[in-house]
Amino acid sequence: MIEILILCSTGIVVGFLAGLFGIGGGLIIVPIVTFLMIHFNDLPSADAYAYGIGSSMLSIIFTGSMATFFHIKNNNFNFSYVSNVIGYLFFGSLIGSYIIYFANFYFLKYFFIFYCFFSALKLLNRANLNFLYSLPLKPISFIFGALSSIVGIGGGTLFVPYLEAKKIDIKLAISSSSLLGVVIGIGTLLGFVSQKLILETTPLLNSFFDYGNIYIKSFIFLTLPSIFTIFISTKLLVSLNQNIIKKLFAYLLICIGLISLFNL
Repeated sequence: MIEILILCSTGIVVGFLAGLFGIGGGLIIVPIVTFLMIHFNDLPSADAYAYGIGSSMLSIIFTGSMATFFHIKNNNFNFSYVSNVIGYLFFGSLIGSYIIYFANFYFLKYFFIFYCFFSALKLLNRANLNFLYSLPLKPISFIFGALSSIVGIGGGTLFVPYLEAKKIDIKLAISSSSLLGVVIGIGTLLGFVSQKLILETTPLLNSFFDYGNIYIKSFIFLTLPSIFTIFISTKLLVSLNQNIIKKLFAYLLICIGLISLFNL
């Protein structure tokens, strides 16, 4: 019962953040599911972390799809901003899923933390990140896709500041990031599944959930309840002033950076 309450509460929070900020909530889902797999299911930490990422990605596919749908219904979406980079993003996340076991997590986490803090300052007009934002969207999509896959996030914390720096309305940057998170989730899960299909000698004995490192309870009790707060937060986004959204997103990035820093 405690496990279900934790998952449902997490889903409500994740849904609100997905709709309002265009993020998948992986930085919340991954540690929560990892904790539950260790303490309620007796999995080793490495296996539990893999389930955290897999479960996060399935949730991101669902929440990102719902958020994108509601953004379109609210006339807050422009597919042309991201249509040319979906392939680069997909292959970046696919490759990221393959290098998870070989990556230097401390380097990646420090880079992610650096990006969160300085992107927040940029949104608050107190920092200059032109050296990173000057990169074209296609290569940056590949890089962000791989990094998002490895860290287990939907990429909104990476893409929204970048797109906003490219003079895209921040509301449209948020709605675009919702769709990009779906692509990242699909690429990562396909990477997990393909790896296990190659490595397992009896692939037909396991289900998609097994191959994708997905905790079924997290999909039922975390992902599905998020639909209610996604609807509310996408409506709220349209009514908010752009400057308020920038400040809220900046403060969110600072909180995410601090949480990641203390989790090192």
